[in-house]
Amino acid sequence: MAGQALAAPAADRGTVAVLIASGGRVALSRIVLPLLVVAAVAWTLTVRAGDGSMGMSAAAFAAGWIVMMVAMMLPAVAPVVGLYALAARRGLVAAVPIFVGGYLLVWAASSVPAYAVARAVNDPLMQGRTWMQRVVGGTLVAAAAFQLTPLKAVCLRHCRSPLSFFMARTSSMRKPLAALRAGAGHGLYCLGCCWALMAVLIVVGGMQLVWALALATVITLEKVAPWGEAVARTVAVAAAGLGAAIVFSPSIVAHLIAMPSMSMSM
Repeated sequence: MAGQALAAPAADRGTVAVLIASGGRVALSRIVLPLLVVAAVAWTLTVRAGDGSMGMSAAAFAAGWIVMMVAMMLPAVAPVVGLYALAARRGLVAAVPIFVGGYLLVWAASSVPAYAVARAVNDPLMQGRTWMQRVVGGTLVAAAAFQLTPLKAVCLRHCRSPLSFFMARTSSMRKPLAALRAGAGHGLYCLGCCWALMAVLIVVGGMQLVWALALATVITLEKVAPWGEAVARTVAVAAAGLGAAIVFSPSIVAHLIAMPSMSMSM
C-alpha cells in the first residue's frame, strides 16, 4: 500500500508524522475528521444509554460493546485510516470502509470474551465480596505487568507505525477480501496492545463511563502521541500502585465503582 504512495524510509516514522508529510490534509478533512465525528456520536449514544436499560443479555451487551469500541478506538486508529485513504485515492488499495470494517470486526468479536468476563465478575463485585475486590487489585497488577512486556512493545510499535505491515501487502490489497484481512490484521495488533486495559475496564471499572473515557485517552496517547511509549510505562506504574493498594485494602474498590454507569451498567 504505502510502499508505493510513500517513501520507504517512512516505515520507521510515526503514523501521524507520515500522514502530515505525505499530504495528509486531504485525508485529515475527508477521513480523519469524519471518523472523529463518528466516535463523538458513539460517545453520545454511550452516555445517553447510561441508565443500564440495555440489560445484560448477550445481544444487548454485544451491541453496547461495539458502540463503545467505536467510541474508544476510532480516535486512536484515525491516523492509520488516513494513511490508508491516501493509498486508496491513488487506486492502490480497496475502499476505506472495507479496511475499517475488518478492523471493527475484530473488536466486535472481542465482545464474546468480554461478555463472559463481565457476567462472571458482576455479582461478586456488586456484592462487595472481598475475594473479588482482591481480584480487581490483581487485574490492575497484571495489566501493569503486561504494559512492560515485549508483546505489548511489539503491538504498540505496530500501532504507532504500521507501514511495514501495509507495504508487505501492497500487491493484493486492491482486492476487497485482502483489504478486509489487512484491516482485521491491524485490529488484531490493536487488540493485542489493548486487551489488558480492556480487562481493567470490565473488572475494575465495571464498564463505567469515567473509566472508559480515561482508558480511551490512554489508548489514544499511546498510539498517537510522540511520547506514547512513555505513556505506556507511566500507566504501568500507576496501575501497579493502585492494584497493590487494593490487594492490601480491598475496600478501595467501593470508591472505584461508585461512578456514573455506562450503557452496559451491571
